[in-house]
Amino acid sequence: MTIGIDFGYSQVKMVQLDKTSDGYSLQNIGIRPLVNDISKFNPETIGKSNWVAAIQDLCKSMKINPKRIKNVVSVISGSNVSVRQLSTMEMSKDELLSSLEFEAKKHIPMDGSEPILDYHVLGSDPKELDKILILLVATSRKLITFHNEILKESGFKHGIFEAEPVALANAYVGNNGLLSEGSDVILNIGNQNTTLVAWGKTQKFFTREINTAGHHFTQATAKALSISYKEAEDLKIEKGINSLSSNADDSAGDSPFSLQMAEKTIYTTLTEEIRKTLRYYMKNSPQAFFNKFYLTGGSAALPGLVDSLSENLNMKVEILDPFEKIENADSIDNPAQYAIAIGAAIRGLEKKTKSKD
Repeated sequence: MTIGIDFGYSQVKMVQLDKTSDGYSLQNIGIRPLVNDISKFNPETIGKSNWVAAIQDLCKSMKINPKRIKNVVSVISGSNVSVRQLSTMEMSKDELLSSLEFEAKKHIPMDGSEPILDYHVLGSDPKELDKILILLVATSRKLITFHNEILKESGFKHGIFEAEPVALANAYVGNNGLLSEGSDVILNIGNQNTTLVAWGKTQKFFTREINTAGHHFTQATAKALSISYKEAEDLKIEKGINSLSSNADDSAGDSPFSLQMAEKTIYTTLTEEIRKTLRYYMKNSPQAFFNKFYLTGGSAALPGLVDSLSENLNMKVEILDPFEKIENADSIDNPAQYAIAIGAAIRGLEKKTKSKD
C-alpha cells in the first residue's frame, strides 16, 4: 500500500492506493486547502507550516498514522526540477552517473547546493546503435531537504520524491498506456503553473512549465471586474472562462464561446504559450504529431475551458479521469485534480513491486 501526496499551492491532495491482480484499488482519499480563508490567499506567504498543517489535518481525517506508513511518495515541482529524455552510449553505472551529473548541471538553475539525480532507462535508441534512451530527473539537494522536512514534521519517517511531469505521465499511462504512434499531451493546470507533458511510444518525452494557471485566472478576473479575490474565485468556478466577458453578469453563461477569444485575456495568454510550446516540440521532433490533449489539475474543469482550448488549438481535448481504471473510486468530485497524487502513488507501488522481484 502506498500514499501519494501532491504538495499543491492551493490544496494538498492525498491518495492511498493498493496493488491488485488487475491494477490498483483506492483505499483512502482526502484534500485540504492550505489557507482556510480564500480572501487571504497569497502564494508568496505560503510556507512549510501551511503544508505541514494541511497534511496533519488530512492524516487525522483519513485516520492515517503517518509513523506507521512505510511507503509514501510526494511530488516536487518548479524551476529547480528538470526532466529530460537523453540518448547516450551504453556504459557502466558509475560512468553513466558521472555523465548524467554533467548533463544535469547544464539544464538546472542551481541554488548553491549539489544536484540530486535519478534516471530510468527507457530502452535502446531505435535511431542509433549502441545507444540507450534515458529519462533523467534532476533537482537540487536544497529542494529535496525542504520537502523532506515537510514530511518529517508531518509525522512521516521517510519518503520517495517524484517529479511532477513523471507523476502526470504515470497517471496517464495507468489509464491509457503509451500510443504506438504520435504523442498525447497532458496539461496539468494547477494553482501557480501549468505543466505540459508530451509523450508517445516512439516519440521523445518532453515537458515544459508555463507560469499561467488558476491563481492567475482569479487575479485577472478580480482586476478586470474590480472585485475581491474571493468574489473572483467564486465567479471563476461558476462561469469559467466567461467570467472575463463584458456581460458576465447576465448572458455570459449561455454559450461556451461567449467570451471573445480575439480579445487578449489570461486564457488567450495560456493558449498562446501552449501553442508556442507545441511549435518548439514539433521543430525538434519533425516526425511527431499529436493525437489528443488531456487536462488535469484543479482548474481543468473550469466551464468553457475544454471547448475553448479545443477550438483554438484545433485539437481534441478532454479531461483525464485518473481513477478510470482504479477500483473503489466512484463518485469523486473533480477527479482530474488528483492526477499528480495518483501518479505518485503508482510510482510507489511499482517501485515496491520491482524491489520484491
